[in-house]
Amino acid sequence: MDELGLGQEFLTWQQFSTFFDDWSERHKVLFIIASLKPLLSFRKNPLPHAKNLAKTLRFRFVRLICKHSGTYAGQSIVRRNQNQEKIDCPASITLRLHPKRDRLVVIEANIFHNHNLSAVEFSHYFKRHQLEASMGLPIRITNNVSKRFLAPDIVWNLEEYSKAKDQGMCDLLKEFDILFKNDPMAKVKLVFQEDAAVINSIFISTSHMGNLVQSFPRILYMGNVLHVNEEFELYTVLCQDANGRGRECAYCIARKGTPDLLVFIVASLVQSVPTIKFKVKCITVGANIPDGVSLNDVLPCTKIQICRSQVLENLHSKARELGTPKTEKIQTLLYNMAYSDSAKTYAQCLNELENVCSVNFFQYYLEKWHQNKSMWVACWAFDRKRKCCFMDHMNFHIQKLNSILLPPVTLSVCMRELLHLEVLKTGITDVNQENIAVLYHSVCSAESASQIEEELSLARQSTLDIKETDNGFLVGGGSCSFTVNKEITSCSCCIYTTTVLPCRHLFAVRLWSGKSLFDAGLIQHQPIKTLD
Repeated sequence: MDELGLGQEFLTWQQFSTFFDDWSERHKVLFIIASLKPLLSFRKNPLPHAKNLAKTLRFRFVRLICKHSGTYAGQSIVRRNQNQEKIDCPASITLRLHPKRDRLVVIEANIFHNHNLSAVEFSHYFKRHQLEASMGLPIRITNNVSKRFLAPDIVWNLEEYSKAKDQGMCDLLKEFDILFKNDPMAKVKLVFQEDAAVINSIFISTSHMGNLVQSFPRILYMGNVLHVNEEFELYTVLCQDANGRGRECAYCIARKGTPDLLVFIVASLVQSVPTIKFKVKCITVGANIPDGVSLNDVLPCTKIQICRSQVLENLHSKARELGTPKTEKIQTLLYNMAYSDSAKTYAQCLNELENVCSVNFFQYYLEKWHQNKSMWVACWAFDRKRKCCFMDHMNFHIQKLNSILLPPVTLSVCMRELLHLEVLKTGITDVNQENIAVLYHSVCSAESASQIEEELSLARQSTLDIKETDNGFLVGGGSCSFTVNKEITSCSCCIYTTTVLPCRHLFAVRLWSGKSLFDAGLIQHQPIKTLD
């Protein structure tokens, strides 16, 4: 049903809010909440899902009135003129909790106004999602904290405002509170819609993530990796450590359709780790990057590069969608264009493509990909000799996400599970143990190399908690804890102190911090194997 009427039912407050936004936009009407009664709990309801209903329905009574009520005819909403006639508009809408306490029902729908409706005024004042934030944080607060890094005391204050009002916001802020208690140096931004207490995006980078990108800033990878729910998507920024592994260095949970997202994420990352500003040389992104994005102001030395294989997937899909004939020939040409070794070769392939493909497809190619050719064609690549690891890193990251997140989930659940990824379960299945063992066999005795290989294997099978301290790293597993020094070259465990060979704890910390698992310096106190 597209029109608002008496008896209409809504299963969630969000469902009503979305419907009401669409309805208001069609009719160009402005309503405000005159009164409401929050639904804090279902203590008398024995149903197991009652608690969740309290979160989704939110209110047991809501009354909306025309925003012009109490203003003066012919004047702006925010200005008064005593010579003008005061408006007493009868338009009002009331919802009440159904007797079964499982839905909201429209019990009053006076939708006719006694004054002219101004489309200009509507476009100035109307903002979507305002009803979702009606019992949340005050707008003066959200405008003040938006786009700034949060501090622990600000999170506490926001929690106080949200308590018993907006359970979803309160749950999210509790996750931030836990994060700051465990990691006071974490960087978090909450971005709200202007003049509306509605979240647009959340940026998160823990201190460990910051250390990783500070150590490995040269090439970054950013992709849209998960649909959190119907409204939000998850973006991840990865760096590549010394072992060739893609490591998470920032997350952004953003409302779908949020503009200028790439610039926001990268700018926030640079603000959290300023030392990388001139060290990032390339950012490789997915094929859904907006056209015309520039990062020159944020990262002066950086080239934006689009994942070539994703561009080809996009083009093949578009060709099928448009019913373009000679598909195999076109696919071959597109591949040759993507991997052109010179601008001349690319131009020749482009001319040939124009001759064999449909007008619609060629026009799409020119507008979408030809003008961005320097961002994905091989001859303009950042490093033509270097393999692009975007898909490898992103696919492995998505596998990890799929193991802990089953969308749709709330923002608070998403936050909690993302931060769990940092708790080291030292499953290093993506590290080639055999190659590392061969390297150690090449520089030390067979006996020492065998012991190192065994410790590396044990590190793969262990579950170890790692905490960085002023003196190094505290590594715990079971009932024992050991200290690895800041340089990650020695350990207090008996295996290391007895043999002076790298132990499982050393390997775990080196993996966690991104340092190479093979380092000849780790066996400097052992006889070095000489080459014949």
